[in-house]
Amino acid sequence: MDILLLCGGVAAGLTLVAPVAWLVVLTDGLLAAAVLAGATGWGAWPVSWMGLGRRRGTVQICVAAGLGLGWLGTVTLGLGVAGALSRPLAWGLLATGGLCGLWRLARLKPAERESLPATRADRRWGTATALLLAVPLVVTLLGATLPPGVLWPEEAFGYDVLEYHLQAPREYYDAGRIRFLPHNVYASFPEQMEMLYLLLMYLDGGAHAAAIPAQFLHAGCGILAVLALGAWVGHRRGRVVTLLAAGATPWLAYLGCLAYVEDGMVLFAAIAGGLALDTLRAEEPGGGWRAALTAGLCAGLAGACKYTAIAMVAAALGIAWVVTMRRGWKTRLRLAVVYGAGVLAALSPWLVRNAVQAGNPVYPFAYSWFGGRAWSAAQAAQWSRAHRVPEEFDSLRGRVRLGLGELLGRTQAPGKGYVPSLFGAAMLLAGIGGWIAGRGRGRAMLLIWSGLIVAIWLGLTFVPGRFAVVLVVPLALLGGIGTAATRGAPRSNVDDEGARRRAGVGRSVVLPAVVLIGAAIGDVTLVGRCRTAAEWFARAHGGVPLVAAIGQTQAMVRFCPLNEALPDNAYVWLVGDARAYYITRRLHYTVVFNHDPWVELAAGGAPPAVCLQWLRHRGVTHVAFAWEEIERLRRTYGFPAIVTRAWVQKLEQAGLERVEPDESLRRSGYDVYRVAGAGS
Repeated sequence: MDILLLCGGVAAGLTLVAPVAWLVVLTDGLLAAAVLAGATGWGAWPVSWMGLGRRRGTVQICVAAGLGLGWLGTVTLGLGVAGALSRPLAWGLLATGGLCGLWRLARLKPAERESLPATRADRRWGTATALLLAVPLVVTLLGATLPPGVLWPEEAFGYDVLEYHLQAPREYYDAGRIRFLPHNVYASFPEQMEMLYLLLMYLDGGAHAAAIPAQFLHAGCGILAVLALGAWVGHRRGRVVTLLAAGATPWLAYLGCLAYVEDGMVLFAAIAGGLALDTLRAEEPGGGWRAALTAGLCAGLAGACKYTAIAMVAAALGIAWVVTMRRGWKTRLRLAVVYGAGVLAALSPWLVRNAVQAGNPVYPFAYSWFGGRAWSAAQAAQWSRAHRVPEEFDSLRGRVRLGLGELLGRTQAPGKGYVPSLFGAAMLLAGIGGWIAGRGRGRAMLLIWSGLIVAIWLGLTFVPGRFAVVLVVPLALLGGIGTAATRGAPRSNVDDEGARRRAGVGRSVVLPAVVLIGAAIGDVTLVGRCRTAAEWFARAHGGVPLVAAIGQTQAMVRFCPLNEALPDNAYVWLVGDARAYYITRRLHYTVVFNHDPWVELAAGGAPPAVCLQWLRHRGVTHVAFAWEEIERLRRTYGFPAIVTRAWVQKLEQAGLERVEPDESLRRSGYDVYRVAGAGS
């Protein structure tokens, strides 16, 4: 791929769409780049210790980045639990990592650098790849410059970011330590990426200042994931297919510009998958235990990003890898144990944290086995009901229909058109092409892994598309090795030579061409989503263009309706809404699955006067009801039946005073009340 052309295309595209974005890219973006560089430095020496020091430079960089990010996240967790995080310490961690990286670079041996010869045709493929990958990169960088809560109506404008991906680290930052949050169950999920966001809050000196750098960091993980996948394909045209299949998958850019966790999960999965693929190719003497351990660590770190990756990456990859080895079962068992030890080592900090803080290592799951603090059998049942597929799809046939709709796109209600899939055609075509054209144990491993991911996705989740985004790893690698499979074809006679050439055309020309077309379709899909988001923003904000929001995180804080409407010393009890990230007033909110003690008091039969006295006793000055959100949750996840407008009227009769709404409160949908006798 032509790196200079790619960079030039991205620069031109970003300048054309929003020149002001460069001010954010060159400040917040560089801070995220510093974290990635520091992490890579921390991981540089472990790469050598793990016996990977003679691999290609890009492979070493990607493994170093993965191990280093895992190390930084784990150290941040430990320091945060101890209450020892500070800004000087955060910068010291990055500086130390940078020095380690420079020292390792100075000792790099020339043999560790490798380049592949390129033909004129290869250069043309590289040019096409660079141009097509420039589009998702522009979208990713542009989206990352926008404050959280602005992009993607289909993702409820990054609801999860404002509820927990950034909100939980913000609460840790404000408290000065990592602690159990009984009102936010999602804060007890593994938080590998969120720890890096917390580190950014200390580096940048504020919880809101770190919002856009966190998005750039997540985007950077997605870029590294694509680079890692390409690094493990040792064939130029195969590398083109892999880069196009992964880089032009709309999900990576779509999610990458939010402070989510999926792109980090894909990065760790790509490294783990690449290392497993290497061991099958090389059949390393001595069993390759160091590669197995490194793969296990990275697979475990994928699980530390998202619970689903424990099954889809750690377990599924491990099974596929062990089954396809060309070794005796004793050796396979030994390597499986080493791999499992790596997975457990990466996951154990989160298991220990939950065991100590929540009383359940996999909180909130397995409640019937382990129990859990601030959780109950009723909540576990509510969680289970809320995360099932709709009843009409709760069958094998129905789940397959849902899955195909996510993978291939789906038709909406009559007259509303077709919704293209964010998986993109390139990834799927690469996987199919690799299945047909590839051969060997690597192909078998990737096919088994892909099948297990799909089976877990359809069988154990409620089939949201982004839960299966890790499927991009085995399918992109399949496309690459399928294209590379032309090497080694028979040459013994003229007929065989003709067959070899025809096969070569089919694999090294047709497959890249088909994937290139699929990448173009993915680019069109992604740009279409961007256009929809821009149109929505303009409608919602009186014609103001989306690019006007670039870098405006502090404006989101300043114009947050509750911040505008309430005095600085207010203590607000927020009912229904859990998007608390921008609210700077003292606040109590509750995620729908958690206990809200005030609402439960009322549900237990306490009269309105007692309910208000309960608030006064705790210093609560205001109550805010988010009625639209309450009704949405009531229809989907379930919500306490006591919370109705009729109940609020009884509270008003007992002394709750309605705050006259201004324009911002009207737009927000909040009804805000003052607790009489509790101060201003």
